[in-house]
Amino acid sequence: MLAGVALRAGDQRGFYLNEIEKALLGEVTGGVEPLLCLRTNTKVDAGRWWRRTPVWLCVTQDNLILLAVARRRYVQKVPLGECCGSLYCNTTGELILAPAKGLETSRLAMSPADALKVLKAIGCEQKMKA
Repeated sequence: MLAGVALRAGDQRGFYLNEIEKALLGEVTGGVEPLLCLRTNTKVDAGRWWRRTPVWLCVTQDNLILLAVARRRYVQKVPLGECCGSLYCNTTGELILAPAKGLETSRLAMSPADALKVLKAIGCEQKMKA
């Protein structure tokens, strides 16, 4: 069901979720296909000793999901209603998920084009901060 998911919007290199990431996403969403799924430039410690793992941002009808998987799983899920104050900061190049108090990672590095796609998917106006 999630086999064709996750071409990173606007990325010519064509990042896709690997099988482990697809399985984790399916487990978290209950098999519901996301509306948007892209690889951010933010990386977290998911158990690889030689490098950090990139964070995937996925948007479903009701939730925003952040996930990364290597030896450990990194999953955070928040209702879209808690992301209504989100904006993109041009100065830092980060999407700021606000007020989403339950998220460990609320600042995600990404391109402005990707941030606009995320803001549209979560139902926010196109908010840009200089």
